Amino acid sequence: MRKMMNWVLAAFFICGASAFTSCSNNDDNPVVDNSLAEKIVGKWIHADTDGEAVTTDMKSVYTFTKDGGSALKGFYSMSKTESGVWAYRQETDVTISGNTITMTSRLADGQQSVVELTAVTVSGDDLRFTAKTTLSKDGQVTATYGPRQERFTRAEADYTEAVVGLWEITFTSDNPEYESSVPYRELYRNDGTASFYDLIDGQWVEEETTYNEYFADGPLFCFRWQKSGQEGRHENWEIVSCTGSEMVNKAFHRRADGSTYTITAHLKKVE
Repeated sequence: MRKMMNWVLAAFFICGASAFTSCSNNDDNPVVDNSLAEKIVGKWIHADTDGEAVTTDMKSVYTFTKDGGSALKGFYSMSKTESGVWAYRQETDVTISGNTITMTSRLADGQQSVVELTAVTVSGDDLRFTAKTTLSKDGQVTATYGPRQERFTRAEADYTEAVVGLWEITFTSDNPEYESSVPYRELYRNDGTASFYDLIDGQWVEEETTYNEYFADGPLFCFRWQKSGQEGRHENWEIVSCTGSEMVNKAFHRRADGSTYTITAHLKKVE
Protein backbone atom coordinates (compact mmCIF):
# COMPACT_ATOMS: atom_id res chain seq x y z
CA MET A 1 0.00 0.00 0.00
CA ARG A 2 2.81 2.45 0.88
CA LYS A 3 4.55 1.79 -2.45
CA MET A 4 1.33 2.41 -4.38
CA MET A 5 0.64 5.63 -2.48
CA ASN A 6 4.12 6.96 -3.22
CA TRP A 7 3.45 6.63 -6.96
CA VAL A 8 0.01 8.18 -6.58
CA LEU A 9 1.56 11.12 -4.76
CA ALA A 10 4.09 11.56 -7.54
CA ALA A 11 1.33 11.48 -10.14
CA PHE A 12 -0.63 14.19 -8.36
CA PHE A 13 2.43 16.43 -8.34
CA ILE A 14 1.87 16.64 -12.10
CA CYS A 15 -1.70 17.86 -11.84
CA GLY A 16 -0.97 20.95 -9.80
CA ALA A 17 2.29 22.01 -11.35
CA SER A 18 3.08 19.07 -9.26
CA ALA A 19 4.71 19.84 -6.00
CA PHE A 20 7.30 22.04 -7.62
CA THR A 21 9.66 19.08 -7.61
CA SER A 22 12.71 18.46 -9.77
CA CYS A 23 16.42 17.77 -9.99
CA SER A 24 18.56 20.41 -11.62
CA ASN A 25 21.00 19.43 -14.34
CA ASN A 26 23.45 21.68 -12.50
CA ASP A 27 22.90 20.55 -8.92
CA ASP A 28 26.58 20.73 -7.98
CA ASN A 29 26.99 24.34 -9.10
CA PRO A 30 23.52 25.90 -9.41
CA VAL A 31 23.29 29.37 -10.87
CA VAL A 32 20.94 31.29 -8.61
CA ASP A 33 18.95 34.20 -9.96
CA ASN A 34 18.66 36.15 -6.72
CA SER A 35 15.98 38.38 -8.24
CA LEU A 36 13.74 35.41 -9.02
CA ALA A 37 14.50 33.82 -5.66
CA GLU A 38 13.40 36.98 -3.85
CA LYS A 39 10.24 37.30 -5.93
CA ILE A 40 8.95 33.79 -5.21
CA VAL A 41 9.52 33.85 -1.43
CA GLY A 42 6.13 33.49 0.25
CA LYS A 43 3.01 31.35 -0.04
CA TRP A 44 1.25 30.58 -3.34
CA ILE A 45 -2.02 28.81 -4.20
CA HIS A 46 -2.81 27.12 -7.51
CA ALA A 47 -5.23 29.17 -9.64
CA ASP A 48 -5.39 27.62 -13.12
CA THR A 49 -3.82 25.15 -15.55
CA ASP A 50 -3.69 25.87 -19.29
CA GLY A 51 -6.09 28.76 -18.73
CA GLU A 52 -8.76 26.70 -16.92
CA ALA A 53 -9.61 27.42 -13.28
CA VAL A 54 -8.51 24.68 -10.90
CA THR A 55 -11.26 23.10 -8.81
CA THR A 56 -10.87 23.34 -5.04
CA ASP A 57 -10.38 19.60 -4.64
CA MET A 58 -7.33 19.80 -6.94
CA LYS A 59 -5.72 22.87 -5.37
CA SER A 60 -2.32 22.87 -3.73
CA VAL A 61 -0.36 25.43 -1.74
CA TYR A 62 3.38 25.99 -2.07
CA THR A 63 5.58 27.96 0.28
CA PHE A 64 9.08 29.26 -0.42
CA THR A 65 11.28 30.48 2.44
CA LYS A 66 14.88 31.63 2.85
CA ASP A 67 17.08 30.47 5.73
CA GLY A 68 18.75 33.82 6.28
CA GLY A 69 21.22 33.35 3.44
CA SER A 70 20.62 32.65 -0.23
CA ALA A 71 19.36 29.08 0.23
CA LEU A 72 15.70 28.48 -0.59
CA LYS A 73 13.41 25.93 1.01
CA GLY A 74 10.12 24.71 -0.41
CA PHE A 75 7.02 23.18 1.15
CA TYR A 76 3.78 21.89 -0.37
CA SER A 77 0.34 21.00 0.96
CA MET A 78 -2.37 19.04 -0.85
CA SER A 79 -5.28 16.69 -0.19
CA LYS A 80 -6.77 14.38 -2.85
CA THR A 81 -9.89 12.29 -2.34
CA GLU A 82 -9.40 9.78 -5.15
CA SER A 83 -5.87 8.78 -4.15
CA GLY A 84 -5.89 9.39 -0.43
CA VAL A 85 -2.93 11.78 -0.74
CA TRP A 86 -2.56 13.90 2.39
CA ALA A 87 0.45 16.21 2.56
CA TYR A 88 0.77 19.14 4.95
CA ARG A 89 3.83 21.37 4.54
CA GLN A 90 6.00 18.60 3.13
CA GLU A 91 9.53 19.88 2.55
CA THR A 92 11.30 19.69 -0.83
CA ASP A 93 14.73 20.79 -2.05
CA VAL A 94 14.89 23.95 -4.15
CA THR A 95 17.39 25.26 -6.71
CA ILE A 96 17.17 28.05 -9.28
CA SER A 97 19.13 28.13 -12.53
CA GLY A 98 18.44 31.13 -14.72
CA ASN A 99 14.66 31.48 -14.81
CA THR A 100 13.97 27.81 -14.00
CA ILE A 101 12.82 26.86 -10.51
CA THR A 102 13.74 23.30 -9.59
CA MET A 103 12.57 21.33 -6.56
CA THR A 104 13.24 17.74 -5.54
CA SER A 105 10.92 15.44 -3.60
CA ARG A 106 12.48 12.04 -3.04
CA LEU A 107 9.95 9.33 -2.26
CA ALA A 108 10.45 5.84 -0.86
CA ASP A 109 11.87 2.85 -2.75
CA GLY A 110 14.18 4.92 -4.95
CA GLN A 111 11.33 6.94 -6.45
CA GLN A 112 11.57 10.60 -7.39
CA SER A 113 9.35 13.21 -9.02
CA VAL A 114 11.03 15.94 -11.07
CA VAL A 115 9.31 19.14 -12.21
CA GLU A 116 11.10 21.99 -13.96
CA LEU A 117 9.26 25.28 -13.68
CA THR A 118 10.34 27.87 -16.20
CA ALA A 119 9.10 31.27 -15.09
CA VAL A 120 7.13 33.19 -17.69
CA THR A 121 5.85 36.04 -15.52
CA VAL A 122 6.58 36.81 -11.88
CA SER A 123 4.78 39.87 -10.55
CA GLY A 124 3.98 40.80 -6.98
CA ASP A 125 0.95 38.53 -6.62
CA ASP A 126 1.03 36.44 -9.80
CA LEU A 127 3.36 33.57 -10.75
CA ARG A 128 3.08 32.03 -14.22
CA PHE A 129 5.34 29.32 -15.55
CA THR A 130 5.70 26.36 -17.87
CA ALA A 131 5.91 23.03 -16.00
CA LYS A 132 7.58 19.86 -17.25
CA THR A 133 7.53 16.71 -15.14
CA THR A 134 9.76 13.64 -15.09
CA LEU A 135 9.13 10.58 -12.92
CA SER A 136 11.92 8.14 -12.18
CA LYS A 137 12.84 5.15 -10.07
CA ASP A 138 16.39 4.13 -9.14
CA GLY A 139 17.69 6.71 -11.59
CA GLN A 140 15.67 5.38 -14.55
CA VAL A 141 13.04 7.61 -16.17
CA THR A 142 9.60 6.00 -16.07
CA ALA A 143 7.39 8.81 -17.43
CA THR A 144 7.43 12.43 -18.61
CA TYR A 145 4.58 14.95 -18.76
CA GLY A 146 4.04 18.48 -20.02
CA PRO A 147 4.71 21.15 -20.76
CA ARG A 148 1.73 22.75 -19.02
CA GLN A 149 0.98 26.41 -18.42
CA GLU A 150 0.38 27.01 -14.72
CA ARG A 151 -0.64 30.07 -12.72
CA PHE A 152 -0.37 30.56 -8.96
CA THR A 153 -1.44 33.59 -6.92
CA ARG A 154 0.13 34.87 -3.74
CA ALA A 155 -1.63 33.96 -0.48
CA GLU A 156 -0.55 36.06 2.48
CA ALA A 157 -3.17 35.16 5.10
CA ASP A 158 -2.40 32.61 7.82
CA TYR A 159 -5.55 31.06 9.32
CA THR A 160 -3.84 28.33 11.37
CA GLU A 161 -4.90 29.75 14.74
CA ALA A 162 -8.03 31.56 13.59
CA VAL A 163 -9.87 28.36 12.59
CA VAL A 164 -9.39 26.62 15.94
CA GLY A 165 -12.60 26.23 17.93
CA LEU A 166 -16.22 25.08 17.63
CA TRP A 167 -18.20 26.39 14.64
CA GLU A 168 -21.85 26.20 13.60
CA ILE A 169 -22.27 25.88 9.83
CA THR A 170 -24.90 26.32 7.12
CA PHE A 171 -24.44 25.99 3.37
CA THR A 172 -25.57 27.89 0.29
CA SER A 173 -24.92 26.92 -3.32
CA ASP A 174 -25.89 27.56 -6.93
CA ASN A 175 -26.47 23.79 -6.98
CA PRO A 176 -29.72 23.12 -5.04
CA GLU A 177 -28.44 19.68 -4.03
CA TYR A 178 -25.96 21.32 -1.66
CA GLU A 179 -28.19 24.11 -0.31
CA SER A 180 -28.90 23.55 3.38
CA SER A 181 -30.05 25.77 6.24
CA VAL A 182 -29.95 22.88 8.73
CA PRO A 183 -27.23 23.78 11.26
CA TYR A 184 -24.23 21.54 11.65
CA ARG A 185 -21.20 21.84 13.94
CA GLU A 186 -17.50 21.13 13.57
CA LEU A 187 -14.73 21.38 16.16
CA TYR A 188 -11.16 22.08 15.02
CA ARG A 189 -8.45 21.46 17.64
CA ASN A 190 -4.89 22.78 17.87
CA ASP A 191 -3.47 19.29 17.30
CA GLY A 192 -5.06 19.01 13.83
CA THR A 193 -7.91 16.70 14.85
CA ALA A 194 -11.58 17.50 14.31
CA SER A 195 -15.06 16.38 15.40
CA PHE A 196 -18.39 16.66 13.56
CA TYR A 197 -21.76 17.11 15.31
CA ASP A 198 -25.36 16.59 14.14
CA LEU A 199 -28.41 18.12 15.80
CA ILE A 200 -30.63 15.19 16.80
CA ASP A 201 -33.79 15.73 18.87
CA GLY A 202 -32.43 19.03 20.13
CA GLN A 203 -29.08 17.57 21.19
CA TRP A 204 -25.68 17.89 19.51
CA VAL A 205 -24.38 14.38 18.87
CA GLU A 206 -20.81 13.71 17.73
CA GLU A 207 -20.43 11.59 14.60
CA GLU A 208 -18.38 8.43 15.17
CA THR A 209 -15.20 8.36 13.09
CA THR A 210 -12.08 6.19 13.11
CA TYR A 211 -10.02 9.26 12.26
CA ASN A 212 -10.85 12.91 11.64
CA GLU A 213 -8.11 15.40 10.72
CA TYR A 214 -7.71 18.83 9.14
CA PHE A 215 -5.11 21.40 8.18
CA ALA A 216 -5.15 25.04 7.09
CA ASP A 217 -2.24 26.20 4.92
CA GLY A 218 -2.87 29.73 3.73
CA PRO A 219 -6.45 29.75 2.39
CA LEU A 220 -6.46 25.99 1.66
CA PHE A 221 -8.61 24.26 4.32
CA CYS A 222 -8.55 20.45 4.03
CA PHE A 223 -10.22 17.59 5.89
CA ARG A 224 -10.01 13.82 5.87
CA TRP A 225 -12.07 11.39 7.92
CA GLN A 226 -13.44 7.88 7.95
CA LYS A 227 -16.58 6.42 9.44
CA SER A 228 -16.64 2.81 10.58
CA GLY A 229 -17.27 0.44 7.68
CA GLN A 230 -16.92 3.18 5.06
CA GLU A 231 -14.20 4.45 2.75
CA GLY A 232 -12.13 7.37 3.95
CA ARG A 233 -13.11 10.77 2.56
CA HIS A 234 -11.36 14.06 1.84
CA GLU A 235 -12.91 17.52 1.49
CA ASN A 236 -11.20 20.76 0.46
CA TRP A 237 -12.31 24.35 0.97
CA GLU A 238 -10.80 27.74 0.30
CA ILE A 239 -11.09 30.24 3.14
CA VAL A 240 -12.52 33.52 1.86
CA SER A 241 -12.52 35.31 5.22
CA CYS A 242 -12.11 34.51 8.92
CA THR A 243 -12.64 37.24 11.50
CA GLY A 244 -12.41 35.03 14.57
CA SER A 245 -16.16 34.94 15.18
CA GLU A 246 -17.26 34.32 11.58
CA MET A 247 -15.74 32.44 8.68
CA VAL A 248 -16.71 31.99 5.02
CA ASN A 249 -15.35 29.10 2.95
CA LYS A 250 -15.97 28.25 -0.69
CA ALA A 251 -15.52 25.14 -2.82
CA PHE A 252 -15.49 25.34 -6.63
CA HIS A 253 -16.39 22.10 -8.46
CA ARG A 254 -16.61 20.97 -12.08
CA ARG A 255 -19.04 18.30 -13.30
CA ALA A 256 -18.17 15.64 -15.88
CA ASP A 257 -19.91 17.70 -18.59
CA GLY A 258 -17.67 20.69 -17.86
CA SER A 259 -20.30 22.80 -16.08
CA THR A 260 -19.37 24.22 -12.68
CA TYR A 261 -20.94 25.06 -9.34
CA THR A 262 -19.84 26.60 -6.05
CA ILE A 263 -20.70 25.68 -2.46
CA THR A 264 -20.33 28.32 0.26
CA ALA A 265 -20.01 27.40 3.93
CA HIS A 266 -21.08 30.06 6.44
CA LEU A 267 -19.55 29.48 9.88
CA LYS A 268 -20.21 31.20 13.21
CA LYS A 269 -18.07 30.45 16.24
CA VAL A 270 -19.84 28.87 19.20
CA GLU A 271 -18.57 30.36 22.46
